[in-house]
Amino acid sequence: MEEVLALLEKKKQEFAQTPFMKFLRDKSIDPRQRLAWAPGFAPFAMSFKDFNRVVLRKEPATSKLQEMINQHTYEDGRHWIWFIQDLKLMGYDYSIKYTDTLKFLWSEETQKVRFLIYNLFAMCTFEEDILMKLAIIEAIEATGTVALFEIAQVGKELQEITQHHHPYFGESHYAKETGHIQAEMDDVEHFIKSIKLTEAQKKKAFSLVEKVFADFTDALNEMSEFAKNHPYDKPFTAIYDIEKMQVSV
Repeated sequence: MEEVLALLEKKKQEFAQTPFMKFLRDKSIDPRQRLAWAPGFAPFAMSFKDFNRVVLRKEPATSKLQEMINQHTYEDGRHWIWFIQDLKLMGYDYSIKYTDTLKFLWSEETQKVRFLIYNLFAMCTFEEDILMKLAIIEAIEATGTVALFEIAQVGKELQEITQHHHPYFGESHYAKETGHIQAEMDDVEHFIKSIKLTEAQKKKAFSLVEKVFADFTDALNEMSEFAKNHPYDKPFTAIYDIEKMQVSV
């Protein structure tokens, strides 16, 4: 897996320069607006618990690696609770029609976010090689360390405004990200690096890593566009709709 880890480092460097990351770093924009994509990220944040519980976790574990993956799923699969807490803290607990909620969550503006989680399910559900699942988990964790670091910086600015700690969009979430599968082992990276792959496995693992990064890039870039089009205090109304209403008045 050593070559896979090297590819992950390369992809992380590229991922750090995506439009979404640059948007988060733009301090000329109100931190609340830089996180205005939060409601649109719900399809991924909420489905990720099912991905961990149903797809990755296999109990009882039949190998040391599966045991490690199971441990990882119990940690990673509970972050949706923090997401819900933060939406409340950020003032997104609006009362809107259920049908409007459905239209919002399955709109064109959140399509790539949905495809991100759909594709993760597709890649792992029928994957019999546990080492390929490990490569996917490592890719997810790699994107997480990059994205959550930048998000946490915005979260610190937001905390100065709200005087609230934000568990999902703040430093505590980033602190949980090690960049690798989270398991009860002294040196996880060394363990992963020592795993030997055949040439066929290596080729497939490279392809899966590239796919995970491509999907996360598309989904998060979609979220930065979402934030540009939805005021943080009117998340379910697009800016162009507000402008049309102002013109009509």
